[in-house]
Amino acid sequence: MDLARLQAALREEGLDGWLLFSFGRSNALTLEVLALVHLHLTRRFAYFLPREGEPALLCHAIEESLFPPLPGGRRTYHSWQGFVEELARMLRGARRVAVEYVPGGMIPYLSRVDGGTLDLLRGLGLELASSWPLLLLFQTWDEERLRSHLRAVRGLVAAKERALAYLRENPRATEGEVQRAMAEVLAASGLVFDHPPMAAFGRNAANPHHAPGEKRLEEGEVVLLDLWAKEPGGVYADLTWMAGLRAPEAAHRAFRAVVRARDEALRFLAEAYREGRRPKGYEVDRLARGVLEAEGYGAFVRHRTGHHLGEEVHGSGPHLDDLETHDFRPLVPGLAFTVEPGLYLEAFGVRTEVDVYLRPEGPEVTTPQQQGITPL
Repeated sequence: MDLARLQAALREEGLDGWLLFSFGRSNALTLEVLALVHLHLTRRFAYFLPREGEPALLCHAIEESLFPPLPGGRRTYHSWQGFVEELARMLRGARRVAVEYVPGGMIPYLSRVDGGTLDLLRGLGLELASSWPLLLLFQTWDEERLRSHLRAVRGLVAAKERALAYLRENPRATEGEVQRAMAEVLAASGLVFDHPPMAAFGRNAANPHHAPGEKRLEEGEVVLLDLWAKEPGGVYADLTWMAGLRAPEAAHRAFRAVVRARDEALRFLAEAYREGRRPKGYEVDRLARGVLEAEGYGAFVRHRTGHHLGEEVHGSGPHLDDLETHDFRPLVPGLAFTVEPGLYLEAFGVRTEVDVYLRPEGPEVTTPQQQGITPL
């Protein structure tokens, strides 16, 4: 933890401190920031980072031995009254404090502190602010993480190519068989994932979270392949690829529309960086969906344009979203995310998905950019 950098950020944001609070494992963001993800915690704890001076940990007496050395002092409690009293002492003198909270629950990924605890903190006289500007320091990648991501990309591309070859060799293959073929390549590449990749044929491709089964590919159907994986301890790569066995013209037309939406989003990001602007996630989503709506596909958009990439495939950083949430966070250098506009009609679904890493000079696309549905 770079304490000097964090305290400089607190001063820049006009904050008196950052209270990292969790009931056991309830606040995944606190666990990530403090590198406590591996611990079995079952009681409340709080770690206060002041803008000046030493931080302090407050934890239950029976769990004190579980915590690794953290910068600053340490306090313990064993009763709820003791917790409140020690918390008040720890926060004495602070007025405006950051917590994992967004007014109105606008971004649920960041709203990790329960309402009762927010009431308690306000009752102590605190003004609460969202910690999202501080979390950005942990959600960006360094060069080592970028290299790990690029190695994962190579594994995804190899698995995608294996799926296409398998379908050409076995034109009546099932979704489940194609899924297993991709998973085998990912495992052989030394990659891990939270869930096996997805293969969806025909109407099943219209379900973005389809579970592959015994459906066999028929002539005139599309194939949607969705793959995500990472090195152990690394960060994710994520890729969607479309194929088809003499797919209908309607599917080709819809796919050309999502490609235009994707490319317009990438153009907007590059232009913003050339102008020295840091666009917001919601702006990119509005733009991409606007392309699809202008072509008459607005009713078939089912999800946001993209999501943050991190140690989880759907990371907690800024998303390209003004549909499911209003993500007002800036897209700053070091962030990585997907750009994946999709359309989901009754007979088929289509999506294009690329990964983007933001360098100081602008966006770098790290995955292949599909231009048309791959014929089988």
